[in-house]
Amino acid sequence: MTDNDDFFDRLRTDARQLRYEPDEMMSVRIAARVRERIAAESQSGIAPVLARWFRPVVASLATLALVATLGIQWAEQSHDAAASLDTMTSTQTVDISVGGDTFSVE
Repeated sequence: MTDNDDFFDRLRTDARQLRYEPDEMMSVRIAARVRERIAAESQSGIAPVLARWFRPVVASLATLALVATLGIQWAEQSHDAAASLDTMTSTQTVDISVGGDTFSVE
């Protein structure tokens, strides 16, 4: 065995006393509570259950749509700004005359 195996064996042994193992009475109470909640959910109908599931899904999709819309707008604006900068610099020329010669700088 390696040191890691010894460590994990000691850890399991030490943690065994920290485990929660319910006694028979507590197991019966937990089962009764679960059955009670299931019965209450089934009596309230399917609409509240669906609402509880769909609200977070709709909120997530709405957030995703908002982020996508903002991303598209930002991409279009940055692309337009870059295109206008390219057209502005490529269409402007500067003529310089030195010693009777004319030079054109773009």
